[in-house]
Parts: sequence; C-alpha cells; structure tokens
Amino acid sequence: PNHFLINIQPNEVTGVKAFLGERGLSSVELFPMVRGRLMAINGRGVTPGDYDNPRAQRLVAREFNLSWTNRLQEDNRILSGRWWQDGDHGQGVASVEMGLAKDLGIALHDTLRFQIAGQMLEAQVVSLRSVEWDSFRANFFVVFPSGVLDGYPATWITSFHLPAGQKPLLAELVRRYPSVTVLDVEALMTKVRDIMDRVIAAV
Repeated sequence: PNHFLINIQPNEVTGVKAFLGERGLSSVELFPMVRGRLMAINGRGVTPGDYDNPRAQRLVAREFNLSWTNRLQEDNRILSGRWWQDGDHGQGVASVEMGLAKDLGIALHDTLRFQIAGQMLEAQVVSLRSVEWDSFRANFFVVFPSGVLDGYPATWITSFHLPAGQKPLLAELVRRYPSVTVLDVEALMTKVRDIMDRVIAAV
C-alpha cells in the first residue's frame, strides 16, 4: 500500500468502499478504529513513571488505536495463546502485539483496563501476535472480537496501492467525502529519503 485513508465516518464506510470498488479497488478492506488509554494491568494502575523505557513511557502517556476484527490479517501471526473462538463475540478478550506487550510488561492471560470515551473496559489477553508493520497495511496494537467496541465512537481506516495514473481519483474522493484525510505514504517516504540524502551529503 502507498496510501492511507483515515477519519472515515461510520456513515461513510459503505460509500467509500463502493467508490473504491467502482474504480478497480474492490479488495480494499476498511477497519474500525477506537481511541482508548491503557489505565491498568491486572488491576494495577500504569503511569509513564512506572517505566524506564522512553517508548513505553510514550505509549502509556497517550491513547491507543484499538480495533475489532473477526479475521486474523495475513501479516499477523499468533505467537502464543489463541485466536477468537466460538463464543468470544462481545466478550472481554483481546489480542496484543508482541512488541507492545514486551515494552509494557503485558503477558498472556493478563487483564487490561482501558478508558474509552469516559468509560472503563476490561479484557483478558488471550493471544500475543507479531505484526509486519513494514507491510504498510492498517494494523493495531490491540484488537478485540466484534461486539466489544461496537458501541464506542469510532472512525474507519484503510490502506491500498494506487498506481500513479489513478492519483486524480483521490481528489474526487475528498470532494465527495470532505472529512476523509488522505495520507500519501509514497510522497512521505520520498521526502524522508531526500532528507537522508542531504544528511549523508553533509556528513
């Protein structure tokens, strides 16, 4: 993928998916995203001061992007525990990305408490998984089965590959759905490479 669409509103999901499908991007999958802050692990409150690792401090200080899905993505792999089973729908269970778990000291079967839109939600960690972040697909640190986060405020996100010749359709999409934000990953990476080249030349 070389483009992300973020801030897709719930009432725009069907329309955006249809818009992309009509233009040859029918395989694009949209994912819900809910903002939540980790408040406690096994009933013990967590704060940035509990960690020496700067990355862990940043993670605890901000909200996570949480999501729900019933299908394990192709670039995710279960390292320990299990994926959803029959009966997990709407239940307080979660899958956590291994890097996050390592940084924050989260283990399989731990209970996590999140604050979402002013409400508390607890879930038991039933799996730890690896994520290929460099795939540039939409991925999340913590995911739940459907029925757990459905009642919370959510926006939707997707990523896809768009050939250079089809770039004009992005402007058409934004005109039709003004709230949607387009992130051109290719342009961002080109800018990063340019900065790196300048640094190398300076050195």
